[in-house]
Amino acid sequence: MDIELREGLRRVLLVILAALLALGLGTTAYAWNEGLPPFGPSDDQWSGVFLTNGQAYFGHFYAAPGDYARLREVYYVLATQLQPSDPRVPVQTQLSLQRLGGEIHGPKRDMRVSKAQILFVEDLRPDSPVVATIQQLRQGIVPAPQQPAPAPPTQAPATASPTPPPTTVGPTPTRTASPSPTR
Repeated sequence: MDIELREGLRRVLLVILAALLALGLGTTAYAWNEGLPPFGPSDDQWSGVFLTNGQAYFGHFYAAPGDYARLREVYYVLATQLQPSDPRVPVQTQLSLQRLGGEIHGPKRDMRVSKAQILFVEDLRPDSPVVATIQQLRQGIVPAPQQPAPAPPTQAPATASPTPPPTTVGPTPTRTASPSPTR
């Protein structure tokens, strides 16, 4: 009877050991596929992911196995155009960093990106202005929107005489603003 009890106990222990091994392997495979630490980036490694359509996202980048890369804790630049009340004043653009997830369609804060659409990926330095803004947002501090650096003014040489504007026949063409690719 002792021999039968030992054999039964041995089989139970082998089944438990096999189940624990399968659970460990499954958890490891999941972490590797999803890019979770230690396989993916740590929480202090930030990357900029620039897509072929002009959009840019910032987050924890992992080139996962397969056709899609993973980006965790995603942020993007939102360009807001401010229309002045005086039509002679040029339109001002303010840039702000937004965390993915608050949009009307309610996305999760992680995203998968087709590797075919990634133009390039840059690792960000810890002292990067983008990383500093992300740290402020994570602490609940809302930084002031930034205005892009103005283009340097172009001046005609001092010896050149001003040229009159060209005359046109018909209506005067108007310029229309194109939407930001990051919206």
